[in-house]
Parts: sequence; C-alpha cells; structure tokens
Amino acid sequence: MHTPAMSRAAHTLAFVLIGCLVFLFAAVLPASQANASVPTPAPRSAISTNCPASGTANAAVMPSLTLGTHPNIVYIVNQQGTTSLATLKRYDVVTGSKVAVVNLSNTYISDAQVSADGQWLMFVAQPAGATQNKLQLVRMDGKYLQTLYCGAPGEVQWSTDQKLAVFSDSNHIYLLTLATGSLQVEVSFSGGLTLHPRTWLDTTRAYLAKELPDGPPETLVVLDTSKGPNQNPNNLQVAFDATPSTPFCWDFDSSFDGKSLFTSQCTAKFNNGPGATPCCGPGVIVSHPPTGGDSYTYVYVNQNQAFTSLRAVTTSTLLFTVGNTSSNTSQNGVWRVGTDGSNPLHLTPSGQFNQFTQFPWSNISRDGTKYALQIVTGTTTSTYTLEYGSLSGGSPTVFASITGTQLATVGWTTM
Repeated sequence: MHTPAMSRAAHTLAFVLIGCLVFLFAAVLPASQANASVPTPAPRSAISTNCPASGTANAAVMPSLTLGTHPNIVYIVNQQGTTSLATLKRYDVVTGSKVAVVNLSNTYISDAQVSADGQWLMFVAQPAGATQNKLQLVRMDGKYLQTLYCGAPGEVQWSTDQKLAVFSDSNHIYLLTLATGSLQVEVSFSGGLTLHPRTWLDTTRAYLAKELPDGPPETLVVLDTSKGPNQNPNNLQVAFDATPSTPFCWDFDSSFDGKSLFTSQCTAKFNNGPGATPCCGPGVIVSHPPTGGDSYTYVYVNQNQAFTSLRAVTTSTLLFTVGNTSSNTSQNGVWRVGTDGSNPLHLTPSGQFNQFTQFPWSNISRDGTKYALQIVTGTTTSTYTLEYGSLSGGSPTVFASITGTQLATVGWTTM
C-alpha cells in the first residue's frame, strides 16, 4: 500500500516545527546540560570536490546551520572573460550588505537552487576547458563545498524533504539519493524526444516537460520515482497537454499544497521564421487535478493580456507575467492575483521569475511578503538587473545591476 507523500508546503512547515521543538527542548535543560559539549557524529563519507567515478555519485554531508532572521536573496554572478569568476552571493534585505558564499575561478555556475530549509545551495559548476561539469553542494555560510556527481548534469530539481534530486544528463533522467549517493536512471529518451525536469509535485513525484523534435515543450508528465528505474517515457502519466490549443504559450505550477495544478495559456502568433511569440489576449489561468484529468476550473481570464509564465507562491497567491507583443503593451510585466482570481495587481512593468526552480522560496521571501525578479535588457551586450519588491505593491528596489556580467536569482533564505 502506497502512502501519499507530503506536499511541498507541508515539508516546508515541517522544517519550521522541528526547529521550534529543538529550541524549546534546549530552553528547559539545566544549565549544566545545555552547556555540555555534544559529540559531533562522524560524517558518513569524506567531503571532496573531486569527481567520483564515472556513473557514480558521492553521498552528501550536510551538518545543520542555525539561520538568522534577516531575509536574504541568493544570486549568481558569472563574470566571463580572461579573469572569469563565478560567485554565489547573498544580499541582506535589512542591512543591504552582500556576502560571497562561494567563489569559483574559471567556472560558470548554473541551475542553482536553495534547499527547502534554507541552509544549503545545490548548483552545477562548469569549469572552463573541463570535460565534465560538477553537481555541487555548499552550505549557506560557504562551508562544506562538495561534489556529488560529474558528467553533464542540467535542469536539477531538489525535493522538498532534501532526500532526492532528479536531473537530466544526455538522454537520461537520473535520480540521486543524497544520503547514500545512490544513483539510478529513472527514464531514458531518444529519437528527438527530450524530457526536462521542472519541479516536484511531492517527495516522490516530479513534473517533467516533454518536448518533441522541432517544437516547444508541449506536454507535462509525472515521473513517479517510487516505480523504480528504467521507466518507459511513453508510459509516464500526462498531467497536461498544451498541444490542442497553444503549445508555444503556456506555463504551469503546482499549488502550494500540491492538490492542484495551475496552468496559464495565451494566444500566440507565428513569425516569418520558425516558432511563435506571445501576442495578445485572451490569457487564461486554469486549475486542474495535479496528475491530470478532464475536470478543470477557470481561475482568472483577461481578454487583453498574454500570460507568459505562472508561479504559485502562497496558499492564496499566484504571480504571472504578461508579455504582449502587440495591442496594449502597457500591461506587460509581473502581476499578482488570488488563487480564486480575485484582486489582480500590476506589480512591475518588467522582470522574469527564477529560471532554475519553481518552489515558492525561489521567487518570494520565506515570510511571503516580498518577491525577487531578474531583468535582462540590451541586444549586443546585455545588462542584468536584480530587484525585489513587496507583494502588496509599490516601487521595487534594485540591489544589483551590471553590463556584460550575468546575474541570476537563485532564491530566498534568512541569515
């Protein structure tokens, strides 16, 4: 008998409750016991930044870290050129200070994400001239940098209980068990078909975007890791199929409690060349069962807006972007709306969500009051700007902006 796994939100709450219990227990200990030294358990494996043997992975070593109370935004700085340097940084929203978590010379960082408990960062390091990239882990204070896997990892998604990670490599989707370093191929694909890990539905099931040759990702499928390795890609459960309507203009996110699947769609037009771009209205946000089905409910409809991306960020709040290329472009940018379609609010005229992960803390603060966005402008040389603002509205605050060096948001923690 299979017991349903906890939702994304439930596991986030579990980490908070555990932390509270630990604090209360320490508070009632006699002073002699509270101050007594506690032996630190020996790590399960040696910490190393070297690559494990091909086709294998290292177990993660993850000593806990006591976090602070200041909201912090983690972001990537990829400085390229003759003195290339990749940095994971933290920006303290309260003090305005910036701290480098880790600096990697002659390296490019991608696919970075903050753990559910806010204590760790997982990312892909691409050393210049190397034949392999590294899936790495580092604690939020910059300690315990370690390499979990080497190869061509990409599109990494870390489960909310922090036990599993799924990632793509060549024509495979791998499942990594962090505690043991166990690595297995969950599904392989060929013939032009590709699968892209997007986010976790719960602690055993992940959403993958399915893409056919010469087209956009147009189908959302569910990978159930409890079914074991070497699954047939054609037998994965279809949660949503955008093909019948607008395959070039759709997005999705799991609800905060994992009980619904929200999708957004809009009208798209074909250019003179291949592909299509968002056009105009109508844009629709719809709620579906999390693993597919015929039932659905319209959440929000706007006849004059092209919805281009969607995120479920709290139990009652959705964020979406509008990207009209014709008609009324004054409504472009980031909007907030209730999960019941109520109180739409235009937050900013531009910006895009986290490009690596979709969990709430990827885009909004842990207390659910602030958002962070990245903006890219320019044609020949791009300018990267990072900003944060209040979900209640008002002008956002720019905290990083530079031309010719890539910046990207990673997520929120507290320090």
